[in-house]
Amino acid sequence: MTTVKGRRELAALNDALTLAERGLGRQTMPALMARLLRVAAMFPRAVDDTLMWQVTDLVTGDNVSEGVKLTLIRMGWASIVQAQYKQQGLRMVAAPKHRQAAAA
Repeated sequence: MTTVKGRRELAALNDALTLAERGLGRQTMPALMARLLRVAAMFPRAVDDTLMWQVTDLVTGDNVSEGVKLTLIRMGWASIVQAQYKQQGLRMVAAPKHRQAAAA
């Protein structure tokens, strides 16, 4: 079962990828790939290991442009989201109830 932490990490990776796609933020392709691998480890049923190794090789190599690397990382993120959607459907990532009560 997916943890709230895993879902939050997945959402945070989406934010980082969006900033990188827009030319904002300062994360490098290796840093984004490392985040993707951490998120993928949280969703083992959603990711095929061999695919992740191939993507990692491409992202860390010099054979493709930065734009292609970013696209590959985004595709890895999207495959995790799609697998989670098929498994659980859509659910909001909400703050724990004690944080919501403290903010009120």
